[in-house]
Amino acid sequence: MAGTVLRAFRVVLPILILLPLSSFGAESGNPSPNHSALVHPGPDGGLVYVPDERGNTIPDFSYAGYMGGGVRLPRVPVKARVEPGGDDDAGRIQEAIDRVSALPPDENGFRGAVLLRRGRYVLERPLRIAAGGVVLRGEGQGGDGTVLFGKGIFSGNSYAERQSTSLVVFEGAAGAEDIPGTNTRVADDFVPLGARSFRVSRAEGFREGDRIIVRRFGNRDWWAALKLDPAQWKEPVHHDSERTIVAVDGDRLTVDIPLPCAIEARWGGGEVVKFSDNGRIAQSGVENLRGESDFDRGIRTSKFGNMDRPEYIGFEYFSDENHYWNFIRMRNVRDAWVRDITAVHFARSAVWIDSGSIRATVRDCTSVDPVSFCGGGRRFTFHICGQLCLVMRCASDRGRHSFVLGGTATCGPNVFLECTATRPYGSSEPHSSLVVASLYDNVRTPLAFRYATSVPPRWMSFNSFAWNCEGMFIVQRPPAAQNYFIGHTGIHSMTFNRGLIDYSWPDGHIESLDEKVEPRSLYLKQLEDRLGKRAVRNITEE
Repeated sequence: MAGTVLRAFRVVLPILILLPLSSFGAESGNPSPNHSALVHPGPDGGLVYVPDERGNTIPDFSYAGYMGGGVRLPRVPVKARVEPGGDDDAGRIQEAIDRVSALPPDENGFRGAVLLRRGRYVLERPLRIAAGGVVLRGEGQGGDGTVLFGKGIFSGNSYAERQSTSLVVFEGAAGAEDIPGTNTRVADDFVPLGARSFRVSRAEGFREGDRIIVRRFGNRDWWAALKLDPAQWKEPVHHDSERTIVAVDGDRLTVDIPLPCAIEARWGGGEVVKFSDNGRIAQSGVENLRGESDFDRGIRTSKFGNMDRPEYIGFEYFSDENHYWNFIRMRNVRDAWVRDITAVHFARSAVWIDSGSIRATVRDCTSVDPVSFCGGGRRFTFHICGQLCLVMRCASDRGRHSFVLGGTATCGPNVFLECTATRPYGSSEPHSSLVVASLYDNVRTPLAFRYATSVPPRWMSFNSFAWNCEGMFIVQRPPAAQNYFIGHTGIHSMTFNRGLIDYSWPDGHIESLDEKVEPRSLYLKQLEDRLGKRAVRNITEE
């Protein structure tokens, strides 16, 4: 099965559409046939970033991942063991989780791992972790490893209730919360994409080391320029980026991580506010196990959703939805991880990094044989709603939006690296409205950065990048921003969701179509430039 899931897929379409390059960066010329004009190796080997006419540059995505990128995932000592074969498996595992959760954390914030010995565990209710420093660990993600079987067919639940039904849940009490009275407006009329410094109206209360939210506002004029539904307008729309101040010089603040979107006075400007995140849980993870969801095999259908793929009509498949939708869900977490897991038969997600989460890594995970109706809101296989998250070397078979970002105004940087979708029923994409700063790096899947004519309509992507990816794709340019495909192999055409694509919008930036560029991986090269080759080895050689 693993070999099937990890095979690269091939996409063949009858029409080849070659689109003109954007003028962005054109004045510098393309330094080499296999180098991007926007970012390329310089004489010393480090990346050179070429700004556009307004100063926008490709942001540094290397801060995505556990502990801010480049840090090896920890091996936490075992503090509790559970054997298979007893009564009430969920109760026995939860008791061990609660026992470890009550231990004092060590100097690194770890309490300990709960080791589930090899075997099958029947869970009649979800497992819940609400304390930091707790790891749930198995002894293998294969069928002969540690298997968590989510038992139960649920009836009468609403769509919203089913959507959040998860077998393993990590959840803190809250995410980042503003500290009242600490906010000040951004004083610059324009702060470009990729900037690390900007002026504020009042800098007296800010010091080096302060944790702040840089908040970019979008006003009603901006909403109208995007052709979004006026009835859906809720003021204010904002994108929040969590940052740390590294320097204060007069009224100018410098932060540690580049900004994922421009801040413009004409569209609403921005502000800075200090925050706390005491409600988050940190240093927790799931590793080396398998999840399977029960379902009713008598419920089948040959219908599909709004994908507009007539070749699927008549293909019958399991479509029960009254069972577990998600294997692992993390909400309000910091510096968390999921590694070496397999999810089987879940309706929605193998891993869902939900809102309020930051600096999570999902690595070497696989999803196969999802069971649900194949339509809206289902089969979001690896779903990221947080920021500074890294999904690496993961595989999805028969997913819809296999590698997807969601949640209104989700702020990056977020990265999918070296992931593969086989037999996909939809495109991978920033899916919910107004998602910014996503990087798909060496990913094999259909990809879409676009405006959606759904009800209500939405722009699903701003400042998103595809780097050396493969598959059919569509890329469109939103007002006052851009989307980018660089070094892509595939056809600029999309068979999925054709009825929801408005082709009147201008094309995004397409460069080096069907020719890979150097560096091979933007994320890994940015990480090397920032932290050195050892940081790259830390995340690639485990």
